[in-house]
Amino acid sequence: MFIKEVELFHGIPSHIIDEIAKFVIEENFLAGHFLFQEGDFAEFLYILEEGAIDIVIHGQEGKRISFLLDKTGLVFGWSALIEPNRYTASAECVKESKVIKIDGERLLRTFERYPAHGMTIIKRLAGIIADRLMKCYHEIIAIKK
Repeated sequence: MFIKEVELFHGIPSHIIDEIAKFVIEENFLAGHFLFQEGDFAEFLYILEEGAIDIVIHGQEGKRISFLLDKTGLVFGWSALIEPNRYTASAECVKESKVIKIDGERLLRTFERYPAHGMTIIKRLAGIIADRLMKCYHEIIAIKK
């Protein structure tokens, strides 16, 4: 199962991964397809398996910040695990892409059954969010110059 190889789930016991795998959906999308729009209800956590996804945040005065996700195993759509469960950016396939969708509500219920491992995954997710936030800050600084 591919999710075993994703850094977010590294070291999580196989019986938990097997439970998660029961509600994983693998889908292919064409270039130009939006997986979600900024402000949408966040239902799924996504993992990029193949392709490239542009994560776009729209700012004031028509400015936009985007991050290209083009490496296998990158996680996005984290808002499915964090209240208020609204996507904070849009995600568009920039070329044909294969993604794994994980139902956020079911994943959180799994974390409740295995709190120590759930906490490990949430901490890793926080690190991903912090890294993207820093990239966003750098982008904002570059726009202002």
